[in-house]
Amino acid sequence: MKFTERKINILKEVVDRFIAKADPVSSKKIAQDSEFDLSPATIRKEMAELEEMGYLTHPHTSAGRMPTDKGYRFYVDNVIKEELNASVDVYNKKSNALDMAVDKDMEIETILQRSAEMLATFTNYLSMVVTPTIQQSRYKHIELLKFLIMDTGRVYKRSAVLGGKYTELDLQAVANIINLQLRDKNIIDATIEDIKIQDSDPYLILLINKVVDMIKECIRENFQYNKIFIHGASVILQQPDFIDLKKIQNILRVIENEYSLMKLLLDFSGDSDFMVKIGSELFEEGTEDLSLIASKYKIYDNSAGAIGVLGPKRMDYSRVIKSLNIFRRSLTEIFNSRA
Repeated sequence: MKFTERKINILKEVVDRFIAKADPVSSKKIAQDSEFDLSPATIRKEMAELEEMGYLTHPHTSAGRMPTDKGYRFYVDNVIKEELNASVDVYNKKSNALDMAVDKDMEIETILQRSAEMLATFTNYLSMVVTPTIQQSRYKHIELLKFLIMDTGRVYKRSAVLGGKYTELDLQAVANIINLQLRDKNIIDATIEDIKIQDSDPYLILLINKVVDMIKECIRENFQYNKIFIHGASVILQQPDFIDLKKIQNILRVIENEYSLMKLLLDFSGDSDFMVKIGSELFEEGTEDLSLIASKYKIYDNSAGAIGVLGPKRMDYSRVIKSLNIFRRSLTEIFNSRA
């Protein structure tokens, strides 16, 4: 069957109405309330063909139709992409609200936690923010015997017995050498070979070696470290899509598995501005009633973390994607202002 413009418009109407009301949509309702100059019989025929094509389905107890995963996918890939090109000025108050809720001088993890809380408030779905992985981190700054600071904002403290009769000036000289020559290098790849010592300072080589080994030890200990901030679990369970006990149990199981949620976000937030996974496209059994929208934010134009929203397949994709993009841009701007 040919996918005509009329079929596309009817599919969009069904998806929009089902998102709004969570009730199967009848041909009679579309004919009465829409601007289509079509009879209920004509709309019913088109809907039956859309069902045969796999874009719509219907509960056994209802004459109305509802979207399938394939129907939602077409809606997101075609209808929503066009809407994303439209003006988003109406959402500027979200960006302003985030700016008011966070201070750029706060610790990065505090900013990310508050961002998850704000995003959940604006979308009414489960919101998640994942910190950047250490593999992406670039060296930022060291103060000997105090802190190792990387561009993800994490601060690592390490006590060490260095040995030798080094003065405070020696320690400061080594810190200056390392900070100058390793700054903005990938923290995983930085080695002693990257550091050049002047002929007049050969006695500092042993101390520099010890400090670089100490940095590497920090990295090894925290190589798998990631943190996820989750907010809005109670909100998502209030959705009418999750009224039976089995669905509630599935949702709770997904929410409790923080590792799987982090993997979802980090795997799905690729080079594109946003990624949408719908129902059966998700990662395991029990998530067929959910959809995930994920994106990236950047810290200092180098390290990337992930931000996402998990909700029912019936989520308002257009509203969530626009909100997510604004939060992503706001986070990137906040962190760039700290550089």
